[in-house]
Amino acid sequence: MTLVTFAVIFIFLSMLGLIGPQYQSEVPTSIWIFIAYSAVISFVYQNWAGFGISIAYILIALYFNYYQQVIQPYFVEELLNIALIASFIIFIFATMEYLNWVPEWDYSFISPEINRIHNGRAEATFANPNYYAMMLEFFFFIALYKFMRTTKLRKKIVFLLIGFCNLFATVYTGTRTSLLVVIGTLFVFYYIMGYKKIAIGTFLTGTISVLIAIKLGLLPRFEDLGFAFEDRFVIWDIALKGLRDNFWFGQGPLTYLMIWQDYGEKYTQHAHNIILDTLLSYGVIGTTILAIPIVSLARNINQMRKYPILRRRLALICSFGSVVLLHGMFDLTIFWLQTAFLFLFIVLAANNMLKEVEAHPELQGNLSDYARD
Repeated sequence: MTLVTFAVIFIFLSMLGLIGPQYQSEVPTSIWIFIAYSAVISFVYQNWAGFGISIAYILIALYFNYYQQVIQPYFVEELLNIALIASFIIFIFATMEYLNWVPEWDYSFISPEINRIHNGRAEATFANPNYYAMMLEFFFFIALYKFMRTTKLRKKIVFLLIGFCNLFATVYTGTRTSLLVVIGTLFVFYYIMGYKKIAIGTFLTGTISVLIAIKLGLLPRFEDLGFAFEDRFVIWDIALKGLRDNFWFGQGPLTYLMIWQDYGEKYTQHAHNIILDTLLSYGVIGTTILAIPIVSLARNINQMRKYPILRRRLALICSFGSVVLLHGMFDLTIFWLQTAFLFLFIVLAANNMLKEVEAHPELQGNLSDYARD
């Protein structure tokens, strides 16, 4: 549904003349260089899946370039509300799926690999429990942001309820890293907000609570935590061997899927580590090119620190970055349509949030957040 929706919107904007090749000059040059590099290196190594993904990058770059230019901060708030409402509906379905009241979605018409059965784990509408887990992490911090933003008691209660439901649903996914990601990101969120004591207290309380829950056997799939780490070490060892033999260039997206048989017996689509997989796929050269637009965006986000009025939004954006990095240490769940798009919808709005405040001097003082719900 995400892919179909994206295609419809892209075609609609193209017909209106709002998006297309004529706007390619507005996309940062470093992004075009990276896309060209990804396509060429995939073609050279006959990585046809990677080549297809590289072509898709062109459409994504054009679309999100348009989005970044036109998105208004007030509408981001509406997108967040829509995401929370949808997350609660999905939570209801995930509950029924976890209780075996409804079966998992059948994705076999797309690929037999996607349609693997996840016994005792809910994937909701995201094809894999791990993707749903990252979405839940995003949803939780959206709810926390909204809870901190609103002054109305009834809305605080609603956001608190939705946030709790999404946090609880991480248990449905059986993803071992989710609670650890939430704890680490809570520290980031409150620290950016300026609540340093709360950040430390939340981190310590959450860590101790999770350790106790693991000891008591209350969290699913933690009983075989040793096997999980052993499994990751095998994958990382294969990826490191592949990286050693192609350190500079990589072989394009999904390189691990191409080379795993040459170095081991562990089949999977990626290296289950965002740093290692990026280096494996694009090499040092491609990774360096990719880092240029990322650093540029990070600098703009950092500028939001100058304005107290943007502190809550900065905390939300930084929490999204924290989720990607922390979860990315053990899985590559950001490399998926639904997770990547939700991340980009929020993070790429930072530039216009900053421009809005810079264009209105009356918003630059030590004010409480304006336009509260």
